[in-house]
Amino acid sequence: MITYRLALRAELAQLKTFLFEHGPNPWNHLPVDGIDYEFDLIAQEKASALMTVDGDKLVGFAIFYHPKTLPEKYLQYSGSESAVYIAEVLVQRRCRSQGIGHNLLSLIIDRAPDLGASMLLIDRHEENLASAGMMRKAGFVELSTYLDLDRRDYGSRKTTVMGYRL
Repeated sequence: MITYRLALRAELAQLKTFLFEHGPNPWNHLPVDGIDYEFDLIAQEKASALMTVDGDKLVGFAIFYHPKTLPEKYLQYSGSESAVYIAEVLVQRRCRSQGIGHNLLSLIIDRAPDLGASMLLIDRHEENLASAGMMRKAGFVELSTYLDLDRRDYGSRKTTVMGYRL
């Protein structure tokens, strides 16, 4: 039975291992220092990780930054609104296309008002159609696409930012 819950601090090392095992692909930018930063934010309770487990097996998770930790480069999309930034959504390969990613996004949307947010932001490689579909299914709309040579070294090398207003 698949369940969703917030990760405990003691589980962060397991999540990081899972990310580096199941996350690398041409679409993802996973620099070690950036991932370490995200997990430090979770440990400081400035971000959260929502886990998906099937029995006792981890099958996916999402990391979302709380509004006061919104990265500066996303302020242009939130304006004066308080926003949650969804940094990672990862589902184990064998469990993809079962709605787990969509459910993770929906549960973060449900939690956003409790964090004082009125908007959610997420980004993806412009050509990552699976992520685009998952995000659209959850209600996200495209806000901007831009050339992102620092993070993208594959395909169009563009990032698409998507938003969801509560």
